[in-house]
Amino acid sequence: MDVVIVGAGPAGCRTAEIVARRGYEVLVLEEHSKIGKPVQCTGLVSNRIGEIPKEIVVNKIKRAKFCCGNAYFEIKSKQKMLLLDRERYDVWLAKKAEKAGAKFKLSTRFLGFEDGKVFTNKGKIETKILVGADGPNSSVAKAVGIKLPGNLLFAIQVNVRSHFDSNTVELWFGNDIAPGSFAWVVPENEEAARVGLLTEKNPNFYLENFLKKRFGKIETKNETGDVLRYGMIEKSVSERVLLVGDAACHVKPFSGGGLVYNKISSEIAAKAIIKSLEENDFSEEFLLENYEKKWKEKLFWPIIQGLAFKWIFSKISTSTIFSLIKNLGIANFASLLDVDFLQK
Repeated sequence: MDVVIVGAGPAGCRTAEIVARRGYEVLVLEEHSKIGKPVQCTGLVSNRIGEIPKEIVVNKIKRAKFCCGNAYFEIKSKQKMLLLDRERYDVWLAKKAEKAGAKFKLSTRFLGFEDGKVFTNKGKIETKILVGADGPNSSVAKAVGIKLPGNLLFAIQVNVRSHFDSNTVELWFGNDIAPGSFAWVVPENEEAARVGLLTEKNPNFYLENFLKKRFGKIETKNETGDVLRYGMIEKSVSERVLLVGDAACHVKPFSGGGLVYNKISSEIAAKAIIKSLEENDFSEEFLLENYEKKWKEKLFWPIIQGLAFKWIFSKISTSTIFSLIKNLGIANFASLLDVDFLQK
């Protein structure tokens, strides 16, 4: 096998598609029995994600309502945001990779890597390159001794039914709402929405409080949760190994969004892998020069800026947050947060 990729999420599937399209043997390992499950993302993205099939788009949203305490204001985006069916989005990416020639093995858990051999619960596979696209607690990173940043955010989301403006997403700020981040109400239509938050502390406690504050008594379903690891990874490669997507912390430190950063890094990773195979060079030095250096040229400063603003944001009061938004202007505030909704 030329390339083994651990993880069939967006980063893994995009990397697989591009490399397989060049005629190389690519195998994607996925520990779950179905691609796209469990769902671990709200799925609100900007047009920077690229073309998406219409049947995957659940809603298009034009406005954002910023809420801080009892105050709020609304802004209108120049480009509509897309709310995706995340499960179908992942399946679509996997089918594209499969059509390009990549193979998939489901219910297959990565156990280790040594001397070009990948060990799984279903046997051993030899490969020239191993890609860790296996999320924030990457088993590939642990297996090859790559240290991951210790910064964690806890995400939780539920589906609710009520009355909504289907064209407006709500973003709620404040340390009483979601310490270290924010909460959201993202409408699927006029009767249903995805409601959740990111926090550095107990997410269940804060979600329960937020639901009471926003809706009063309300029934919820389809609870999902995830851990997000953020920060600047010191090194994302080892000999014959590279990390991509959430496994390499290609995540926005404040909003926790990863789909756009994942897209950028997976395309760079695929080019580096192809070059590595062409030149038969799988050394750490080669991957540092052709992969890590290039993705950091794109994402280093956005991630560092996001870390700095996140630290400042965690130290100030709700009223100060609202004043900051007003005084900076919405465009500058959006740039600091790297919130896709507010970008062209």
